[in-house]
Amino acid sequence: MKIAVTGGAGFIGSHLTRAYLDAGHDVFVIDTLINGSREALDSRARFYQLDIRDAKLQTLLQKERPDIVSHHVVQRQSAYPLEEPSLADADVHIRGLLNVLDSCVAASVGKIIFASGGNSLYRSSGVVGKTSPGQISVREDAPLCPHKSHDISKAAGEWYVRYYTRQYGLAHTIFRYAEVYGETASDLAQHPLSHFVAMLLAGRRPLIRGAADEIRDHIFIDDVVSANICALERARNQTMHISSGQGNTLKQLYTTVAYLLQTEIEPVYISNSLVEPSSIVLDNSLPGKCWVGVPRLTLLLGYSLHVNAGMACRCQHWPQSRSPKVKVVSQPQSSCNTWRPQ
Repeated sequence: MKIAVTGGAGFIGSHLTRAYLDAGHDVFVIDTLINGSREALDSRARFYQLDIRDAKLQTLLQKERPDIVSHHVVQRQSAYPLEEPSLADADVHIRGLLNVLDSCVAASVGKIIFASGGNSLYRSSGVVGKTSPGQISVREDAPLCPHKSHDISKAAGEWYVRYYTRQYGLAHTIFRYAEVYGETASDLAQHPLSHFVAMLLAGRRPLIRGAADEIRDHIFIDDVVSANICALERARNQTMHISSGQGNTLKQLYTTVAYLLQTEIEPVYISNSLVEPSSIVLDNSLPGKCWVGVPRLTLLLGYSLHVNAGMACRCQHWPQSRSPKVKVVSQPQSSCNTWRPQ
């Protein structure tokens, strides 16, 4: 099938583009390159440098006539430093989305896959510290309680997507991702694991900002890609979490990375007394029922793949005389999703 990927030069979008192409689909990418990277583009995909708010988008989609639009545009706060974040977020996530939806209807697109928010869409619990098998998690039908402009605009976007399904018959799948890790390009890196790996490979002390005991759900990029591949033909008009269903603190993430790199470098903790520590884990039982997006990788294996990718990327540009004195250890044979270095 023919697939349009908006935001296809970004972290998740570029991985999806590559996977769609590998699966034999006809793919084209729409991106401004403001928050994406030209190097992340797959040369097999047609590329249109276009803003989703541009009126030319409708003409483009009518020309290409995609079967599915995979909407993975994300507005980063730093992209428009002189604007109010709420205005910039709403302009891209709401006005831009509406232009995408109108263009989909005009071009008779069959379905849109919409990347919404994730952990920060919900009211977090005040529990911090180590996780346990009985840890409370939230389901997709839990009340939304976004506190940031980014999440508010994403939540509003979900309702617009559902409205276009009812009003115009545009099918949808709405994904709420946990914190996605697995970046290899430094200019696209957002997850703290990327910071930890880069700093440790440079022999420097990483920074852990905020509440180090705050629990969050994390998911490896390969599992996100698998869920999106499945959603091409499944999960019609569904809203679902793509998550590990487990929580980890920043301390635990750092301990795992340090263990894999066999380093004893200690991080620098920078607390924020204005932010109250909170915890959230996204229940992922619904994707399992729909045969979509069940995590295939253990947390340790995912972290190990992330570290190895980071080392491979780093060592391509690392002078031999300054090669980092670290070594990635292999995953224990008995590892499982709950295993962590002691």
